Amino acid sequence: MSEPIRKQVRVRCSAEHAFATFTAGIDSWWPKSHRLLANSTLRIEGRPGGRLYERSDAGEEKKLGEVVVWEPPSRLVYTWYPGAIDLPTRVEVRFTASDDATVVDIVHTEGDSELGEQWPTRAKRFERAWQQVLPAFEHLASQHREAQ
Repeated sequence: MSEPIRKQVRVRCSAEHAFATFTAGIDSWWPKSHRLLANSTLRIEGRPGGRLYERSDAGEEKKLGEVVVWEPPSRLVYTWYPGAIDLPTRVEVRFTASDDATVVDIVHTEGDSELGEQWPTRAKRFERAWQQVLPAFEHLASQHREAQ
């Protein structure tokens, strides 16, 4: 297996709120620039086997992955395969309470796909995407604390 992508953010809210923001609130923070369909809504079906998908205003759907582990508020694992459904990667997200905040750890791997030589190229793309996507999540999740 190739080297995984590891990311960590600290959000100023409870683990319950961070998990809910990451999952049920994904459409609010996932940037429009990182979607496959114009004017789409992004959703995660909260259960093992649930879909991670986009739906356009016109009703077109694109499945982006599938929930593997659903353990609110501490852990989420899903496959991720935008544009490469036959080569899914794996994303594990852990939410750990820490004082008055939550540490969110993300490990993105090639999963069971055994991408081999393809992983470094795809990993660079995923690395850039996480650098843009995670700050949006961090900002939205942390606003909860400020609103209290």
